[in-house]
Amino acid sequence: MEKMPVFIKIESYEDVLDLMKMIKDKTERAKELLLKINDIKIEEDRKIAMWKNNLLDVDGKLKELDQRLFQPDN
Repeated sequence: MEKMPVFIKIESYEDVLDLMKMIKDKTERAKELLLKINDIKIEEDRKIAMWKNNLLDVDGKLKELDQRLFQPDN
């Protein structure tokens, strides 16, 4: 098949260029938002891990206290 030149109106070409710029801008904004979301998720995961460790620490202390108060030494 022979390649033939394609002719389009200048106005249509400019519209396509504008549309491509808009798509590129939106894509860049989406990338920025995904990075921010990822940063927030990492911070949330860090805080959840900290809360879990604190809860496990409190649980261990309660078990130790329970053993000292309610189980007599032999």
